[in-house]
Amino acid sequence: MSKSLELKYFIIKIELFLFVIVSILTLANSSKLHATQVLNSETAYIRIDSLNDLSRKYSFVNNSKALLYANEALELALQYDYGRGQAFAFRNLSSVYSAQFAFAESIEFINKALNIFEELNDPEGIANCNISLGHTFSRLKLDSVAFEYHLNAYQYFSKENNPERKLISTHNLAQAYYLLNDINQAEDLFLDANLLAEDLENLQLKSSCLSYLGEIALKKGDIFSAQSYFTEVKEMYEILMEDAQKYATMSAFYHLGLIYKEKKDFTSMLNFFEQGIELLDIYQLNYFAEDIYEEIISYYKSIGDLIKVDERYSNYLSVLKNLNKLNRENKAGLYLDLLKSRELEKDFIAKVQANELQQELAKSNINTIRILVLLSLILAIFLIIIIYQFFRNKRNSAAINAIYDNAKSAIILIDENGIILRLNKASQKLFGMGADDFTGKSFFKEFICESSDLTPKDLEKSLLNEFTVRTKEGTEKEISVSCSQTYIDSQKFYACLILDRSDYKRLQRLNDFYQIILEKSNEIAKIGTWEITYQSFLKNEMPVISSKVFEILELGSSSAELNGISWTKFFKSEESIQYLINVFNDSVQNRVPFDIEIELISYKGNRLWVRLIGSVEFLGSNDYKLYGTVQDITEIKKGMLLMEENLNREQELNKLKSRFISMASHEFRTPLATITTSVELIQMNLARILDTSNTNLDKHTNSILNQIERLEKTLDSILMLEKSIQGKIEPAFEKVDIEVMLHDLINGVNISGDTRVPKLVIDLDSNEIISDNNLIHHVLQNVISNALKYSKGEKEPEVLVKNQEDTLVIEVIDYGIGIPESDKAGLFNSFYRAKNTTGIKGTGLGLSIVKEFVVLLKGDIKIDSKEGEGTRVQIILPLSPSLQIN
Repeated sequence: MSKSLELKYFIIKIELFLFVIVSILTLANSSKLHATQVLNSETAYIRIDSLNDLSRKYSFVNNSKALLYANEALELALQYDYGRGQAFAFRNLSSVYSAQFAFAESIEFINKALNIFEELNDPEGIANCNISLGHTFSRLKLDSVAFEYHLNAYQYFSKENNPERKLISTHNLAQAYYLLNDINQAEDLFLDANLLAEDLENLQLKSSCLSYLGEIALKKGDIFSAQSYFTEVKEMYEILMEDAQKYATMSAFYHLGLIYKEKKDFTSMLNFFEQGIELLDIYQLNYFAEDIYEEIISYYKSIGDLIKVDERYSNYLSVLKNLNKLNRENKAGLYLDLLKSRELEKDFIAKVQANELQQELAKSNINTIRILVLLSLILAIFLIIIIYQFFRNKRNSAAINAIYDNAKSAIILIDENGIILRLNKASQKLFGMGADDFTGKSFFKEFICESSDLTPKDLEKSLLNEFTVRTKEGTEKEISVSCSQTYIDSQKFYACLILDRSDYKRLQRLNDFYQIILEKSNEIAKIGTWEITYQSFLKNEMPVISSKVFEILELGSSSAELNGISWTKFFKSEESIQYLINVFNDSVQNRVPFDIEIELISYKGNRLWVRLIGSVEFLGSNDYKLYGTVQDITEIKKGMLLMEENLNREQELNKLKSRFISMASHEFRTPLATITTSVELIQMNLARILDTSNTNLDKHTNSILNQIERLEKTLDSILMLEKSIQGKIEPAFEKVDIEVMLHDLINGVNISGDTRVPKLVIDLDSNEIISDNNLIHHVLQNVISNALKYSKGEKEPEVLVKNQEDTLVIEVIDYGIGIPESDKAGLFNSFYRAKNTTGIKGTGLGLSIVKEFVVLLKGDIKIDSKEGEGTRVQIILPLSPSLQIN
């Protein structure tokens, strides 16, 4: 089948060759008519130069326009025999051919231009040809060769007084350095080119320079500069619109999106990507199309918005389809213009040959021989061109086959009856079968259903046909098939594009499941939806509301009940109505969402509280749409009110408790003081009247005094704890010598009947800390005395002191009775004592006070204990109150 195509193409080439011969003869016969053009030579030269300048200008932004202007310039230059004009026209045609990747033709044209410029001894023209050659070799990915040509052009124009060409050559050399990854040289030259473009007000080249500077800044990790460059390119696009440099503009929107993605500003990221998609659609571009859609689809996948993923995926397929169609249309038009360029080239060749022929005719009268020689030469040239095109198309055919075979999507070629003729590697991978397993079999009966009577025409009627198929391994897959008709050698075939949608369908079902869960959750949480236009809101019209909002407002289930009802009916006062108006106005003016709680009156007159969450969307024509959710929070509000009442009641009880403790303490102290005085008087009198050897009375009176002292300490502890809880104790921070304090405490602690002294180990960088002397003394005295009290008869306790970063760590370790696991949770509660402390005196207030004082000192306390083995108390204090405990 491919050989018949090649033969057919060869025949078309022969027909084209005959047509060209006839055209050349026709042009030769009409040469006298061209001599009668109205324009004189001087005017024509100005016109030709202007056309060449326009072609050169548009070659940077619009190849179609550049080609039209170059063709017109070449035609006039040939007509008026204007050599310099012909050379520049050939040079511009070379740029257009190069942009279309027709490199052989491009180099052919540039050689023609170089020959003319060399004959004219025009170094500026030669330098311009170097620029074109640089572009051509750059597109051929021969960056080092392209660099040499751009360097030659730059060295020439940097010395000439031609700012425009100096700008272009500087920009091109910078681009060459960039492609060679010499970004420092590239950056310097792009900065120079940017200044030149600004002076010449050449916004297209300026935007190109800025886009490359932005990419260089990104490579260097300078996101701030990159954002600045790309933002300036975007602003230039807003000025130039369709005349803007398209690659630079698309680069700006794409990279700005990436920058805001890096900043986690996904709203701005989506904004720039969406603007990029809009440009792709408006100007039918393909720059960064795949990258932008990939980023958007990836983002929506990451947040689980599968509807958006499917929508963007469909958009991308549509964009690709439209681009392919437009490219075909543009290519067709462009190829017609290129054909005209080739015809003008032939005119040039014919004219050159005609001039040579005329010179020879002046010498002799052998016209017939010269014509035959000329025709033979032309025939040879066109035969060479035909042979070249034949082999070039053969290479293109091989490239197309490679693209087909290596495409990531499954593509199958079938005939009218659905018999498989050819398939690519992706098809084999999708169905798990080799090419031999496919070929000659019915696509529909083999993979869809054995009894299927579908035909390719049935698939062609619908854009998306979905089937469930079974692979060779027996795995079921969900696929979509789109089918398009084509003809090869007058024979009808169908190309089927097959997409594996198994994962998508699975995610879609999962999304439907989560949607049901969301609806049920909203039902449980009493959440409904609403929307209204801003103009309707100002007219007091009711919004469009969901069934749940009907239920919340006690409207029943029929929307007929909304007829003639204003939304203001559900508000209890003008103040609440004005409050909502102000919220909506602020949201519309600043384009910001809102979240408020407001009290309403239901349709049946019941009071209720709702939470209103909404956002705003611009509709155009000075109107906006407000939409969001409504949640019934009446029960929540009632609960909060009850909690507030309970809190107030508890605060009153705390105040009452504080007053009682203070009063009770005072009332207890007075009789205790009286009892103490009386007992001491009794002891004095007994000592005077009784025998001093009578110790029984002394024992009882001392017992009374000890119990009074214990009761006073308990009262002191209760008062101290209450003051701490009420925040009435303010630490007085000062320098404290912790080593001196610990020595005093260890030597001064006194437990009745216990002669042990705690072992003190100090390892400090400095003995001083900034803390409250009284509070820290109380904390350490309590913890050390507990260690002695609860470890009688065991090894002496240990006190370890050390620095740890910016803290002082004091550990008090005893080997006593320990703390039961069940009692550890209540250690710091007031009046709480462990169950194994029976028989050991104590009030259960000590650790409560210690905990409060440690917190006041901005420290922390930890207790680790095991019943029957002992207890470790760790106190961590900052070296200064300005330091934070981690």
